[in-house]
Amino acid sequence: MFTEVLVGLVIAGLIFFLVQRSKTQVLKTEDGWWGPGVPPEDGEDFTIRPYKVTTGDEELEDLYRRIDQTRPIPSLEDSQFNYGFNSQYLQKVVSYWRNDFDWRRQVDKLNQYPHFKTNIEGRGLNDSPVGLAAYILEKFSTWTDHDFRSLDDGGLTRKFSLDDLLTNVMIYWTSGCIISSMRFYKENFSKGLNQPHEKIPVHVPTGFACFPNELMHTPKLWVKQKYRKLKTFTPMASGGHFAAMEEPQLMARDIQSFTKTLEKKKKK
Repeated sequence: MFTEVLVGLVIAGLIFFLVQRSKTQVLKTEDGWWGPGVPPEDGEDFTIRPYKVTTGDEELEDLYRRIDQTRPIPSLEDSQFNYGFNSQYLQKVVSYWRNDFDWRRQVDKLNQYPHFKTNIEGRGLNDSPVGLAAYILEKFSTWTDHDFRSLDDGGLTRKFSLDDLLTNVMIYWTSGCIISSMRFYKENFSKGLNQPHEKIPVHVPTGFACFPNELMHTPKLWVKQKYRKLKTFTPMASGGHFAAMEEPQLMARDIQSFTKTLEKKKKK
């Protein structure tokens, strides 16, 4: 009799465990205040408003003044991009930025698309435009292809144009949001990858594009463990961390293929 009861309890416990495991887990969201000072008494403004990108003469004059006051420091001899952005090549980029780059033209291009904004907790601060450029553009070099570290120019213009790269830098500079963008990495990756959200599977249909030069290679088996309804897994011929900007056609085709796959299943 005791054995039967024990077996029954074990079976019941196993069933309970499997049922609980099959339930979709959801992270609890917590509200907080990350902006300057204390939270506003009347609550935060979450409205979403359309806007246009604008720039003024004073803003550009301040930028040029800061660029002109930058003190260049020579790179280590024959270091290429192995110690960060090469100083010699940085001077060439800065010269183009200061004398040839047309930010107003890029603003007109940006305003061809609709833009919307809302208040987001947190703020950013910029002090050195050249330091900002060196930080961002080094990522566009080494995160695109690790072998670019051995090149004097970091291979920057092999995949991107200086106009596109500097437009990216200017968006951070004029909006003052580099610190808040870095904060995401500080508050998430500094805690390691063994966080609660890492263990919770995703149950929505998912497509995964696997680019060979991404920072971390993710085998299909790992992807399937996280994304339980993986519909497409595409090993790409080329591309790195900034794949959407580096290989836009490959990315667009894969998104279209994923969408068509879902549409076909819906019709069935």
